[in-house]
Amino acid sequence: MTTKNNGNGSKMLSIGQAVGQLKPAFPDLSISKVRFLEDEGLLRPRRTKGGYRLFSEEDIGRLTEILRLQGDQFLPLAVIKERMSGWHYGDNLVAEREGAVEEETDAEGKNLKPLSLDEVGARTGIEMETVRAMESFGLIKLIDYNDQLGIGPDDLEILTVFTDLRKFGIEARHLRMYENLAQRESLLFQQIFTPQIKHKSRKLRQKSLTDLRELVALTERIRRAMLKKTLAEANLL
Repeated sequence: MTTKNNGNGSKMLSIGQAVGQLKPAFPDLSISKVRFLEDEGLLRPRRTKGGYRLFSEEDIGRLTEILRLQGDQFLPLAVIKERMSGWHYGDNLVAEREGAVEEETDAEGKNLKPLSLDEVGARTGIEMETVRAMESFGLIKLIDYNDQLGIGPDDLEILTVFTDLRKFGIEARHLRMYENLAQRESLLFQQIFTPQIKHKSRKLRQKSLTDLRELVALTERIRRAMLKKTLAEANLL
């Protein structure tokens, strides 16, 4: 595909040309990764009548900033998407917001402190009987916190989501299948990434963490697609 003009004098690049232009700065960039970022709502290139993607200078700048946020700060896509919502061509969020990483990461629940069981009840509205049931099924783990029992941030997220699931008749015992799937996926991901994450090279360790986040997002997409297909075959969708 040849390079096109957008009518304003600037050139429009195909996806292959866009990747080729950024490849020297981001050697691991691929066409499939650009498509993935588009599917996740981070990129919105124009399309020709034939469906081919066209990338403007602004699109290239946006993609560059996304890749910098991934490569320099190792942020999850949800945080990057939130940051890029206010991005304008010419901005440099990596430089401007470097000091805000810790605060936003906290907002994503990555650095939150544990909560006591009393605090959990006040925040989620879940009765202690339900919390104990979740613990008995191995879905959460109670920890010692400030001389009392508490729950860590990851388990708090599980409880919070469970409060919404309960209105559909989902019980704690039903979550075991998700726990089993998570454990199997975790074992697979450990086989793939443990050597890189433990590597002496800091650059390789950082890259592996970015790749792991992308893999998690991709597996979530394939899981949704397979579930949708199965429900359609059962004439429920």
